[in-house]
Amino acid sequence: MTIAAIIEQLETEWNTHGFFDRVRNGDYDATRGQAVLAILRAIKIGDEKMVPKRLLSLLWYLPSFLAWQTERIAEKGGNRTAYERFVTEILNTLQEVLGVP
Repeated sequence: MTIAAIIEQLETEWNTHGFFDRVRNGDYDATRGQAVLAILRAIKIGDEKMVPKRLLSLLWYLPSFLAWQTERIAEKGGNRTAYERFVTEILNTLQEVLGVP
């Protein structure tokens, strides 16, 4: 998958009615969450490549944003444990894709 296609898919998930919008409203859908993880796992960036600014803007905020939604998911009756596992999977995937200092 091209970086442009990944950016397009992530933007769709951030838009109204996308996965992240639904999470913001306390609605965690594990199936859609796995689809988001698949998008992230499709990112391939060489060690010497620059990360496009738009892709970076869509990725860096994810761990904080998702962590902030934990209480909202629980308040709306969502499975807190499953959601927290998902947030950890996102963080681990981003570490694999982007690396760590």
